[in-house]
Amino acid sequence: MRFTDTLLRQVRDRVSIADYAGKRLSWHKQKSRPSAGDYWACCPFHQEKSPSFHILDNKGLFKCFGCGEKGDVFTLAMKLEGLSFPEAVEKFAEIAGVQLPKDDYDNRGENDQRKRLYAVTAAAAKLFSSALRSSGGAEARKYLHGRGFGPDEWERFSIGYAPDEWSWAIDKLKAEGFTIDEIVQAGIGRAGEDDKRAIDTFRGRVTFEITDTAGKVIGFGGRALAKDAKAKYINSPETPLYSKSRVLYRLKQARELLAKTKAEGLVVGEGYLDVIAFERAGIAAVAPCGTALTEEQLQLLWRSGGEPVLCLDGDSAGQRAAERALDLALPHLAPGRTIRLAYAPKGEDPDDIYRRAGAEALAALIDAAVPASDALFEREKLRHGGVDTPEAQAAFQASLKESIGKIADRDTQRAFFSDLMSRANALIRSKRPAFVPNQGGAFPRKGQPAGATAELKSHAASHRPRPAAESFLSAATDLPQILDSYSNWIERLAITDPDLDAIRDALLELADGPESHGAIDRRALSLHLTRSGQDRAAERVSRWPKAKAPPEGADVSAEWLALATREVVAPAIREELAELRQAAADGDDTAFARFQALSREAREIEARAREAKLDDVHEDDAGGLVA
Repeated sequence: MRFTDTLLRQVRDRVSIADYAGKRLSWHKQKSRPSAGDYWACCPFHQEKSPSFHILDNKGLFKCFGCGEKGDVFTLAMKLEGLSFPEAVEKFAEIAGVQLPKDDYDNRGENDQRKRLYAVTAAAAKLFSSALRSSGGAEARKYLHGRGFGPDEWERFSIGYAPDEWSWAIDKLKAEGFTIDEIVQAGIGRAGEDDKRAIDTFRGRVTFEITDTAGKVIGFGGRALAKDAKAKYINSPETPLYSKSRVLYRLKQARELLAKTKAEGLVVGEGYLDVIAFERAGIAAVAPCGTALTEEQLQLLWRSGGEPVLCLDGDSAGQRAAERALDLALPHLAPGRTIRLAYAPKGEDPDDIYRRAGAEALAALIDAAVPASDALFEREKLRHGGVDTPEAQAAFQASLKESIGKIADRDTQRAFFSDLMSRANALIRSKRPAFVPNQGGAFPRKGQPAGATAELKSHAASHRPRPAAESFLSAATDLPQILDSYSNWIERLAITDPDLDAIRDALLELADGPESHGAIDRRALSLHLTRSGQDRAAERVSRWPKAKAPPEGADVSAEWLALATREVVAPAIREELAELRQAAADGDDTAFARFQALSREAREIEARAREAKLDDVHEDDAGGLVA
């Protein structure tokens, strides 16, 4: 929306920036000179003890000499209340009595009909507030006192009561001059069917006012007092003023509190009482109005600033809500746009926690919120049964990749992929029996001679050949076909050297990455390690001997398979089969099942080696695996 410079100047000239700021700040008595329109206060945008926030009322400007924030009254309202520029202009135009151009009002839906509907909802709010304090509101007052709400809370949180009568609100509003059509359009009444008269929307319920970002009442939420009510909570129907998918309960108040507390972002609760509990604890919070979080509401949260925290109840419904919110947010995650999730203890909601343990317990709950990446990882892990079987492990990795692929921002997607797949690989390795490279292809003998002296160890270290695992990693880096065919074997190598472990993780991340079709070589591997903070591992890659081109016509896959079979697979499988055979003989059914599965794997390896026509794998060797 565009406003002319003349109109903006007209609004600024008629509004006192000092009056507006003075409702939110405390002026410093020694430094301020009200007679000269010169005011000083501690800045609302950063923590400070000495006032550096300066307002010149006659110029309509502010500036903080501490953090550098500056602007006019529109800028100040946008920062303090989280308003958009058009919302700030409208707010002060109304205060100044400046008529906005008709087209601007039409664009924002502000016409005569909407003004009448605003008047209906405002009048209904007063009626509900009075009813709560009347003799007929005794049951509602009893309920509220049981939740820890006294008259101060009723006033602060705009709580009222709709009497349990069919047309109480309609009759009262008609007496004030509103038509039945206006009352129904505003959502206070419901049109009757089959020529029946209209009835009140809210009956026998405690009411909660729902406002727009300017603070105007646009609808209500209602909590039933009767235990046998069909619906515990209901909300206003869709109206020209109120669309539940685009509105957040107490957003205006939450933005103001967020500006004061300088918290990391708004908290999203599941209901009205949760939001009130958070606000009483000094935490800026909002809630959807009777619907799951929508994309429009998520954008509202991000526009309000910071990193929103979704706080869900600790029951199955709360878990489902968390999953829906995570799926909703994934495509939009980007630098500066993310979410965190906090889970209340099972059987409790934030209102329960506040009444049981106070503000500190709610603050601790929010502090314990987990990032979106952690929530996604744990969700997929639980969905696949703790990844205890190869099938579950494959499905777990596939679902992670699918979810990460929904993130539109490429940098964020790559960061998620690197983080989550690295965690997934580590988790899966911890579940699998390790393949331990054996340096000579032979089993260690019992009764080893005494250890060498320190001098001999030092001399030998400089001449020690690279571990077999490092040879495999080097070959897989230089030969893409090896990485494609045997990445599962590389993943299962038992590596105790932290640098080699980092190299292995980086290599697998590159192979599994969204752009894995690109070339993977030593340079790409070193760059990935450096960016991941693994400088020592990158330096180790740079010290690898220069790769030699294979002889013309050589079958490098077959040669590598021979090496892997001889140095890794055969020794490890023989050793494990021997242990399993002994356990099975002692009656361990689990060991017997594992023995059978590993025997099948040994036969498959033998078959692959034969297909490659390897001289290194003979009948005796293969037979030794499964005998």
